Amino acid sequence: MILSDFSVKHPAIIVILLAGLLVFALLALGALNTEMIPPVTMPKAIIITRLPGAGAREMERDVTRIIENQMATLPGLSELSSSSYASYSSVTLSFNASVNVREKLPQIRELLNGILDDLPENIDGAPVIYIMEAGAFLPIFSVRIDSSMDLEQLTTYLEDRLEPSLARIEGVSKINIVGGLHKEARITLRLNDLASRKLSALQIYQALQYNNRNIPAGNAQFQDRELSFTAAGALESLGDLENLTVGYADRSPIYLKDVATIELVQERQDFRIRSTGKNYIMVDILKRDEGNTIKIVQDAKKVLDEIERETNGTVQYKVISDQSETTQRSLETVISAALSGLILTILVILLVLHNFRATLIISLSIPLSILFAILGLYSTGRSLNLLSLSGMTVAIGMIVDNSIVVLETTYRKFKQSGDRKEAARRGADELGAAVLASTITSICVFAPLLFLKGIIGIIMNDLSMAIVFALAASALVAVVVVPWLSSLILADEDTLRRPALLTSIEHAIDRALLRLETFYRKLLAWVLNHKLYTLVLSLSLLAGSVFFITALKISFLPTTDTGEIEVYIQTPLGYSLDRTSAKVDELDARVRALVPELEAAVYYVGSSSAITVSGSPNVAYGRLRLVPSEKRKRTVQDLIPLLQKTLSETIPDVDVTVLNGGFDALLALGTGGQGFQMEIYGPDLEGVTKTASMVQTILDRDPDVFKTELSVRSDAEQLYMDLSQLYMGSLGVTPYEAGITSRILFSGMKSGKLRLGSRDYSLRLTSDAADKPINQDLLNQITVKTQDGRLISFSAFSNLDARQSLSRIDRKNRTFSVEVRGYLKSEDQSGVSRRTLSALESMQLPLTVKYRTAGTSALIGESLSSLSLMLIISIFLIYSVMVIQFERFMQPLIIMASIPFCIIGVVFGLLLFNSGISMIAMLAIIALGGTVVNNAIVMVDYTNQLRAGGAADLRAAVIDGA
Repeated sequence: MILSDFSVKHPAIIVILLAGLLVFALLALGALNTEMIPPVTMPKAIIITRLPGAGAREMERDVTRIIENQMATLPGLSELSSSSYASYSSVTLSFNASVNVREKLPQIRELLNGILDDLPENIDGAPVIYIMEAGAFLPIFSVRIDSSMDLEQLTTYLEDRLEPSLARIEGVSKINIVGGLHKEARITLRLNDLASRKLSALQIYQALQYNNRNIPAGNAQFQDRELSFTAAGALESLGDLENLTVGYADRSPIYLKDVATIELVQERQDFRIRSTGKNYIMVDILKRDEGNTIKIVQDAKKVLDEIERETNGTVQYKVISDQSETTQRSLETVISAALSGLILTILVILLVLHNFRATLIISLSIPLSILFAILGLYSTGRSLNLLSLSGMTVAIGMIVDNSIVVLETTYRKFKQSGDRKEAARRGADELGAAVLASTITSICVFAPLLFLKGIIGIIMNDLSMAIVFALAASALVAVVVVPWLSSLILADEDTLRRPALLTSIEHAIDRALLRLETFYRKLLAWVLNHKLYTLVLSLSLLAGSVFFITALKISFLPTTDTGEIEVYIQTPLGYSLDRTSAKVDELDARVRALVPELEAAVYYVGSSSAITVSGSPNVAYGRLRLVPSEKRKRTVQDLIPLLQKTLSETIPDVDVTVLNGGFDALLALGTGGQGFQMEIYGPDLEGVTKTASMVQTILDRDPDVFKTELSVRSDAEQLYMDLSQLYMGSLGVTPYEAGITSRILFSGMKSGKLRLGSRDYSLRLTSDAADKPINQDLLNQITVKTQDGRLISFSAFSNLDARQSLSRIDRKNRTFSVEVRGYLKSEDQSGVSRRTLSALESMQLPLTVKYRTAGTSALIGESLSSLSLMLIISIFLIYSVMVIQFERFMQPLIIMASIPFCIIGVVFGLLLFNSGISMIAMLAIIALGGTVVNNAIVMVDYTNQLRAGGAADLRAAVIDGA
């Protein structure tokens, strides 16, 4: 072989090349980002729109549908989904896997700009577009700030001192300071004073809009110079605000202070962070895709430690979530497993070959192949993560295979001839082609996985890439480095004097191996003598294995223990933020009593997740951090059912769901959440909701489900002010005027900014009716101005009515959808899915209502389908490579026929250890299939060589070749 001949003849060149490899690989290793998993970027964009005070139905009708209809024309769009809540709309645009969402952003913005006039005038700012990236939502490092300062003072300090320091860290994309308090300039209208001066709330609002502005007026000539010209009318003090003219009475100005109280006060809280019965501030750090998680967190801790020293301990931090620790532990675990495998491999080789130099040659092939793989990962822009390291770990066994095959042949030739160089050349020549062919077939197994998209692609791509690079490197090492080292250091150590104990061990091993070989030869001979019996037995075992596959548990990925738990809390509709906070404090105390392993906990009251602080006062979300696994006896999987059962049974008026955090939560972000999910959809919302309730009942009875929930709740109440438009029209009063007036008086409304010194404060216009219960008497006291200037009370054209409403309205592809979710006692989803679908098939459902599995359940089916397609492609590529190598069609078919039989050991092994089928198991099965093919290729190739060398008996050649 040309490559091996060159390496044997030119050792100096090989030394220089390997030295260069070492230098560049170490540089690449230092430059590679280190993270737990690759960046999770889905081809999705999310459009968020806020309309304070609107119900879910109004949001769906007046906002969501308008955006949906506009976005439906986007090319490359695969799915259009939306969720409408009270005051909040979310529209998700899912694109085909080949679409670059960032390139779509200008087009999405252009389409949004085209409908801004069609959206309600009082939306809270323009719709905001987010790209579905884990880095844009999930922090890599979250800390709770503990301080003796009051929250307002602490908020100011953190924003002025801590946030800029953290933002300067390389790789940081965003710093979120959550739970802080700010002041606002609050204008509280006095209804009696407004009425006595015949002013309306809308007039005050308009006066603030018109009189608190700096208006650019273009360029102007001034003293022989052309300068930019601005009409400066912005208010600059509370005094300016108090003395703002808002109307006239008998030609005398009416000032704002005459009808309102103006003060600088704390903003109204609709969200808070709770822990141990107190309010706290959280600081979250988010990173860019190219950021190094471990380095960012190290630098962030230095900044936080500096803050602690600077304030003499007045400001301290408590870690709530640290992805760098999880990443570091995960990487150390994988590296430890790889090193263990490496050591065991070396020991086995040493025990079998009894040759230290030969073992050294094999041992060097592993790190060299890994260095090649690291260079490959760096050159393709990958990172060093749990998946790429796992790929290199999986590849270790295959790496060694190639080198062992070449070295064993070389060693045999060396013992025959005594010439190292000649033996190195002949050994590589004899099996080099087979090694290259077997490596190419292994690469053919994994290369198609690089084309997978979505979550399964994120999981498989880095892993497969690492394996492909390591395998390609192993082939080069086997045909270049192994012959080169063999020609330099290989020696016959049988003649060396060794300690008697070592010699006895070697002889014992030789005898055991000889007995094994003898037994194997007899077994092969028996098999060849009983071909039909062997075939029937093998096919029976294969059929049995296929049958028992249905008994295996099925999950997407095995659950993990990263020491993090999530708690989702819901109190009855109508609960205030204070009442929900009290329930959260009670739950927190119960958790601390149940879980002494708890290191820290925080609860986001008024929010259903840490991703967004938007929510409602009756929801909360908790994050629990446990001590490291080596310091506790109970796992996360032990604690979750305990917490779920105890908290649900002992705290009244609280609906609790306890789930795994960490990696499982990150995976849930991309798969649509944890648990088994069914999606019910159709054009009729009532029919869809009714069917979803029926599915929920089915899941409630399932033995593997401990809790169920619907994505909507129909027990929500909404207060409507029914307006008489006919009478309003005769008065010249519009519903818009009535609606804005109601919002100002009862909820308050932002009305601009007030700059005091170097800080901007929100202007909030509200009234002294904001804290009063709304009733018909109150409607008599509030007024709106008619077209002829008269003030008329709201009671003249409106009535109050509390109605049942939905808490949320979902749509998929512009049809109504309700999701039913069942939280499972185990990872296995196959049984629940089978029983639920069977029950639905036997039910009489409305013709317009359809159903399908969603979330992880659907992803499992899609992933298995994708992997099956990739497997078919791999089989074709493998067969093609073998046909090219053997130049015949039958022998490759023989090799391919051996692949299905590896399922026998897989199925019975999984049953024996009570494991199930997951994406990781599927990858292991694929790798096993590659190993089967490799061994078969080498065996068939050597059998062919024996036949070509003069072995007349096919039977003997087969036995010797095996």
